[in-house]
Amino acid sequence: MISIAGWWRHLRLRLTGKELILTGKCRQCGACCRRLQLEQSRRWLRSHRAFKRLVKDHPEFNRFEICGRDRQGLLVFNCTKLGADNRCHDYDQRPQLCRDFPHKGIFFCGGALPPGCGYKITEGVPFETHLRKARNKSGSHS
Repeated sequence: MISIAGWWRHLRLRLTGKELILTGKCRQCGACCRRLQLEQSRRWLRSHRAFKRLVKDHPEFNRFEICGRDRQGLLVFNCTKLGADNRCHDYDQRPQLCRDFPHKGIFFCGGALPPGCGYKITEGVPFETHLRKARNKSGSHS
């Protein structure tokens, strides 16, 4: 679910020709498996009942347990498959949410990468844009 700040960020990126660029690698800190939020039908989970519906519809989410709420009242979850070594003990069966981490979309919904994460998301002009401009420039001089 995109936030107002996320909508502005998206608009600014489009107007400046920039994109979010992902760099880095996993440091196996386990932070992405702790204190995360889940959504269903493009809505953040706020109730135990909503979480039970999510698990009923998508049993792979039974790996998460509610560990509290954030300042906005949204449910916060930990993954029960995270071992003491900060590795997933069910890696081959992890849900798509985990496979897609880190997803650039978290910045459009008001989220951020967890502290200590080895990934970094920055704003920049994609290489393809620079390449296309260089090709157009050299092609116009022929």
